[in-house]
Amino acid sequence: MNDYLENLKTKPHHVKKRFAFIVSFSFTFLVFAGWMASYGFNSSSVIAENVIKDGEEVIVETPVSSLTASAFGAWSDIKNLLFGSNKAEYSKDNVTVEAGSR
Repeated sequence: MNDYLENLKTKPHHVKKRFAFIVSFSFTFLVFAGWMASYGFNSSSVIAENVIKDGEEVIVETPVSSLTASAFGAWSDIKNLLFGSNKAEYSKDNVTVEAGSR
């Protein structure tokens, strides 16, 4: 490994930056994967201990379910922003013509 790092020192700056990016991305991915695995993908919601709001116990969602819900919510928001806004439906049944006065 030491020989590889010594060889890397002689490389151009863009090669060093690419190596640093790959290493930092790998470590970040490992931490994220460990965090997600610690909760489990099929874990269910839990009830918070000793937390009562409006006479009911508070249900706390797992990080995985929160993350997927926010991702799907963001997707539906983007889809509605691009394809859903400024659409109006008109029908001839609801049109009423009245004479105006001056």
